[in-house]
Amino acid sequence: MPHADRGRIVTVRGAIAPDALGSTLMHEHLKIDFLAVPAEEQPSHALAFQPESFGQRWHEPLSPHNAYEARRNSYSLKATLQMVDEDQAVAAMDEYRAAGGQALVELTPIGVGRDPALLRRVSERTGVHVVMGTGYYVNDLHPPGLAEKSEAAIADAILADIHEGTGADRIRPGIIGEIGLVWPVHPVEERVLRAAVRCQRETGMLLTIHPGRDTAAPMDAIRIVEKAGGDPTRTIICHLDRTIFTDAAFLELANTGCYLEQDLFGLESSYYPLSDIDMPNDAMRLNRILMLMERGYLAQVIISEDIDNISRHTAFGGEGYHHILTRVVPVMRRKGMSEAEINQILIGNPRQALTIL
Repeated sequence: MPHADRGRIVTVRGAIAPDALGSTLMHEHLKIDFLAVPAEEQPSHALAFQPESFGQRWHEPLSPHNAYEARRNSYSLKATLQMVDEDQAVAAMDEYRAAGGQALVELTPIGVGRDPALLRRVSERTGVHVVMGTGYYVNDLHPPGLAEKSEAAIADAILADIHEGTGADRIRPGIIGEIGLVWPVHPVEERVLRAAVRCQRETGMLLTIHPGRDTAAPMDAIRIVEKAGGDPTRTIICHLDRTIFTDAAFLELANTGCYLEQDLFGLESSYYPLSDIDMPNDAMRLNRILMLMERGYLAQVIISEDIDNISRHTAFGGEGYHHILTRVVPVMRRKGMSEAEINQILIGNPRQALTIL
């Protein structure tokens, strides 16, 4: 069934014209609960939070005494794994709006705390457009019973969410994802991704994929999309700043036509708790974007901050959702980006990507 809002962008308050979308963060969370599935029920601890390894610190409230540790490893405190407070989200969005932010893509998956009604209330209270995702995260955090469903049944569930909406207010998603993969890809995750590709084909909606933490993972994900009959040019591969690390790897991925998302802006520590890598800082992320621009791939560049825990809210000493607008954009200018190029990254590319074809 073609999408009813072809040519428009679907937000939690309804469909809007593409030109109504201003500066946009393309990969964020306003509410997320990583403890929705208890760690002891996860077969592989894919997210590496194991309370017993942190001792009493696991139960500490977030404070100035542990804020740095929480930023280095948000999986070390229970308090940072449950970002669920509506008023905190509103305060953070008010800061973002005051800095010029106008829209945000909220990608909390089904089963990990996705809350359409809360997202609508936050959008109504702040005036920020919120585009909600649909789909499922990594295998460890799949809802009960998903593993028993066929590809067709999973696709039908996502399509029902897209066409009919959810809850009493029938709130509809405007993007498919983030679809979660580990490395190597779990068979159920591949089934979910293939189901998501079916939905992409049928609806013309954008698909965003969380790849596994291996340099081969982004290209592998795109190959799954292609083999399932999907459209790489309507696909985002996210978290590239913790996944691939050479110009050659970025260019190989760019040549598939997909959107290239660096979405960990604001995480400036080289330490990364989930794999043995040196995390780039924001200047290095921008240098990669400049390389892509020079090679003609500006239209595929997507950026965001992927805030998924309260240690990154300014109320707890973090950078806030306005970090890109207030701190990164000036560096873009210093590095020689024109206002037109900056606006394409912050406004033009999100409009193009989120508009339903």
